[in-house]
This record gives sequence, structure tokens and C-alpha cells, in this order.
Amino acid sequence: MDKLRYFSRKRFSVTPNWNVLLFGVFLFLSILGVIITTIFNRNHVGQTVDCDSSFCLHPQQSSGKESPLCLGGNLLNKREYRYVKEARGSYDNSRLISGMGLCQLLDYTSKQAVNCFDALYSSLNLNPINSRSNKNLHFAFVGDSRIRQQFFNLLKMIPNYDRKSEPNPLPSGHHGDMKVTSDILRLRLSFQWRPILNDAVIDTIRQWGTDDQSDRPHFIVIGIAVWHMLHSEGANFKLYKEKFKKLAPFLGILANVSRVIWLNQFPIIEKYGNIDAMNTEIHSGKIHHYNEAELSGNAIIWDSSNLLVEEYIRGCLLVSERVQYEAYLFTLPDHSYTDCHDYTHPGYSALSQATQLLFNDICNEYIHV
Repeated sequence: MDKLRYFSRKRFSVTPNWNVLLFGVFLFLSILGVIITTIFNRNHVGQTVDCDSSFCLHPQQSSGKESPLCLGGNLLNKREYRYVKEARGSYDNSRLISGMGLCQLLDYTSKQAVNCFDALYSSLNLNPINSRSNKNLHFAFVGDSRIRQQFFNLLKMIPNYDRKSEPNPLPSGHHGDMKVTSDILRLRLSFQWRPILNDAVIDTIRQWGTDDQSDRPHFIVIGIAVWHMLHSEGANFKLYKEKFKKLAPFLGILANVSRVIWLNQFPIIEKYGNIDAMNTEIHSGKIHHYNEAELSGNAIIWDSSNLLVEEYIRGCLLVSERVQYEAYLFTLPDHSYTDCHDYTHPGYSALSQATQLLFNDICNEYIHV
């Protein structure tokens, strides 16, 4: 009985205290307001930071209204177009932004790629400058293993109707020339293994630009630099700069009769392999140095895809951390899309998007959506 009397109803009766209740509600609403304001400000800042004034995505530009298709200009050059940076800091690979505003990119299928090739074939053969009847539409890739990646990525978009290749089958790491033709598609893709910028390369570009009888490609994607950074090849930037100075005018001449695209060097993973060692031969500082080369005339510098590779590199760092801390409980990351131990060559997850950008640049004006 004493215990029951101690815990008596009177002693523990509840009387509402309205002042305390109102204070609690006020405190809760104040905290909620601070959280909402912080989120709003963070999203607003995320839309406007880290971009030049002409490339900033302002709130009034990001309404639900569908953007027009990206047409004209030079979609490959980041000085004219850039991927839209989202509030969370990543990039939207379906839209570009320029000083004129937002535009939409297409996600090309094999069927649309074939339609584009047909339209390009008709257009180029109607152009008196490029009149070469009974010739296949020719895409040439000239350079080192990074250009070889672009060759293979474009090839993935092309259906195999009557494809003939030399050599057959095509070896993925081949240090030599390769060629693919299709009579049905009236298409030819070639890769010329040219890892060093020398007089032979300069002479080839000169002939294509000045000799109407030469087997001049309609589209040339070229990039030569990585091997010049290697100590085994001399790592002589002064020599590279001298050779590039000789090459640049001929690229400008060639660009008057063909589409010439110079691929700037992508960023690289600074640490490589399983030993977490710093790369001392090919690194960001050296790549930036080599990318400062200037082109003349109508030749195009392709560097807007660098943002895709930067995202890929950040992804590699996250994958490395998650593997280290055993965050993958059931499945490991798909290495068919990422090969983070290869510091020189970006993975397919990044380069497939770069190929999509290339198709948008050369095909959008011929595609009706």
C-alpha cells in the first residue's frame, strides 16, 4: 500500500502548460525555416558558381520549358558551349549552355546515325568543293591510342550490314593502321596510328589540304601529344611546339575543304595502379601545357568533353574509396565502363557521351525531330 500511495494519481496528474507547448511549436517552425532556407540557398549557389558569366545557368533559364535542339556554332568547343552544371555540382549530359541560352542534345541511336551518314553523303557530294562521286563518306582518325578510342567508339554506333575491316578482326590495342568500310552505308572509317607529330604527319595533312587528287577524308579527328610527354620519347615540349607550329597552318588549309577536329588532351587520373603512386610522366600540369597550342582558320578544337572526363575521374576516386572500405557488399563496379587503373585512357562511360556530342555537332542540322 505504501508503494501505491507513493505513486498516487494526484502526484502524477498532468496539467496542460500552454506556454511551454507554444514555445515548442515556435522552436520547431524556426528550425524548419532555417533548413528550408539553407537548402534553397545551396541550390541557388550551385546553379551559379564555378562558371563564366555567359555560361551560368540562372533560375529563370531552368523552367520546365523544353529547350531547342542544339544547332549551329561549335558544340565541341567549351569557349562556345558547355554542359549544364546542376545544383548538386554534376553536369547534365543532355543539355548545353552558351551565351545564347540552353539547348537540348539528342541521344543518337544507330538508326539516327545511319540517317545522318546518308544526309552527309548527299550534302558533301552536292558541294562543288567536295565533289567526289562514287566515293564513300570518309571519317579519318589520326593520332595515338586516345584517338584510337574515338575510332572504336564511333564504330560502336554503326550497324554491321556488310562491314569489311583490315585487319580482321580489329585488335583493340593495335599499334598500326586500321580500316572499316561498308558499301551499303557508303561509309569508310580509318585509323592512322601516328603517335608522334613528325614530318610525315605534316606532309600527309599538307597533301590532303592542297592536292585535290589525294584521298582526302571528309572528316578528320586528330590528336597527337601523349607520346611526346613520355621520357622514353624524349619528353621534349620545345620540339613538339616547333612541329605543331608547322602543322597548324596546313590544318587551317585542310579545314577549308574538310571538317577538321583537333582533340585536346583529356584530364588524367593523377594516381594509377594498385600502388597509389603519383604519375610523374603524364600529369595535369603537363597536359595543360600541351593543350595551349593554337590552331588557325576553321579547324576546331574539341575540349568541351573534358568535363565528362573530370566527372569520370571523380567517379574513379569514389569507386576506389568504396572498394577500400568494402562498401560494395554484393557486387563490384562494372569495369566494362570504368578502368580506373588506366590513368591515360578514360573509360567507356565518359567516352560514349563524348561520341554522342560528336554526333550532335555534325548531324543535328540534318535530323528532323
